[in-house]
Amino acid sequence: MRNELVSPNDISTTVRAPGGDGAIGVFVVDDHPAFLRTVASVIDATVGFTLVGTAESGLAALDALAAHDRVDMVLLDVNLPDVSGIEVARRLADAGATAVVVLMSTADPAELPADAFDRGVAGFLAKERLTTQELRTIWGAANDVS
Repeated sequence: MRNELVSPNDISTTVRAPGGDGAIGVFVVDDHPAFLRTVASVIDATVGFTLVGTAESGLAALDALAAHDRVDMVLLDVNLPDVSGIEVARRLADAGATAVVVLMSTADPAELPADAFDRGVAGFLAKERLTTQELRTIWGAANDVS
């Protein structure tokens, strides 16, 4: 089954029903439409993963994720237009979210605040390193899967 991403120009938040095939549901938060399309393509090409939703801002992501029960992983841009990805991750953790949260950025992770990984963040992904293998590796590491 091929995922199709609704144009971020058409709608600011997209939530899709899971495919029902036991795939790992990934929700992506990024304010750059071209990158959202890239991530959707990578997820589409990764066996066992499915795109379940997108949001272009932190607040839209929080609203969508609160209403969505089929999110296993959140790929979360650090620099969002309203609320930082780090703050979104903290709010998700405070709300008891169980999804694996991965911060994404083009910046060096050493440049992030020291407490960025204290609550609710399982890892960091440099945007330019996003591949099907990297997605599987992150999921495996977060879930102690070999």
